[in-house]
Amino acid sequence: MRKIIHVDMDAFYASVEQRDNVAYQGKPLAVGGSPNTRGVVCAASYEARRFGIHSAMSSKVALQRCPHLIFVSPRFESYRAISAQIRPIFERHTDIIEPIALDEAYLDVSENKGVGK
Repeated sequence: MRKIIHVDMDAFYASVEQRDNVAYQGKPLAVGGSPNTRGVVCAASYEARRFGIHSAMSSKVALQRCPHLIFVSPRFESYRAISAQIRPIFERHTDIIEPIALDEAYLDVSENKGVGK
């Protein structure tokens, strides 16, 4: 029997932004395009989610739901670097990793790789 784990790092981009900029911590934050253009939300902090803001939502709608929402442009190089730091954690448990995105992967943990022995 196969054992597959789906890892989806919720609010990953927004969490990176809050980690890297203390002014964003504890505040509703959206990573994505500007509400003044046809932008969309790539990720929303947990503080923003309380207002019903989620990924793939129009930035304009997000701003209507939360007028004090902070928008930041994505920094994919930063997200890519952090994602690369997380991968060795997965590799401690399995060699069979199917990355889906920078913040998402499937891990086949059917075989015990010996972690904790």
